[in-house]
Amino acid sequence: MTKKLATAGGAIAPTSNISLIHTTMEALTDRSAGLPGIGAFYGPSGLGKSSGASYASHPAGFNGIYVCCRSIETKKSFAELICKSIGIQARGNVPAIFDEIVQVLVSCNRPLIVDEVDYIVDTRTLEFIRDLHDASGAAVLLIGEEHLPTKLKKHERFDNRVLVWQPAVRCTGSDFDQLAMQYIGGIEIAPELKKRVLQETNGITRRVVVNLENIKRWCDRQGTKVAPADAQVELYTGAAPGRRIG
Repeated sequence: MTKKLATAGGAIAPTSNISLIHTTMEALTDRSAGLPGIGAFYGPSGLGKSSGASYASHPAGFNGIYVCCRSIETKKSFAELICKSIGIQARGNVPAIFDEIVQVLVSCNRPLIVDEVDYIVDTRTLEFIRDLHDASGAAVLLIGEEHLPTKLKKHERFDNRVLVWQPAVRCTGSDFDQLAMQYIGGIEIAPELKKRVLQETNGITRRVVVNLENIKRWCDRQGTKVAPADAQVELYTGAAPGRRIG
């Protein structure tokens, strides 16, 4: 994967986590007969998991059926979200909608991508996903926070169906270069400043992107395309501001 993937929301840089999503989806969609087809992609907020979901659901990626869970989710509302993503009407009660979704999953052979799954992991809606997987044989990718594996292991019947456990990784130097090319292409960043950004953001991709914009603004003010090691760029670290005195 060396090219950016163009989506409706813009381009997705080919970072390490996009590569991990790609490998995970390949394992799920190309699995041998008889193997379970559920995968879990998890990690702290800000590592680019949702970008990975966009990649997996894009036609140029794996053309997945994407749904994003909410804190208010019930079995029926979740089923309605899937229908909306597929482009069909949710008719009747939950069993009727379930059967309709299964028919579509079987006929279209598309994976199901469930983002923010932490919202439903302790509810019966999780069993709805397992039932969909069992009835259709569709690949299912669950995306959640870093404690997702621990939460899923409380549900033995679900845990036994997970084929791939894939943690997201923090932003690397190579990822930084890819993101810089996408967001502020044409600006040269000194290696020392790059290292400082990665250290102070703790490799959180979202914060790295914010700081790339801060670097661009600094360069614009200075009328330069070079950000040296001593550039006076105020870096965003995610820490709450300290109390002002006086």
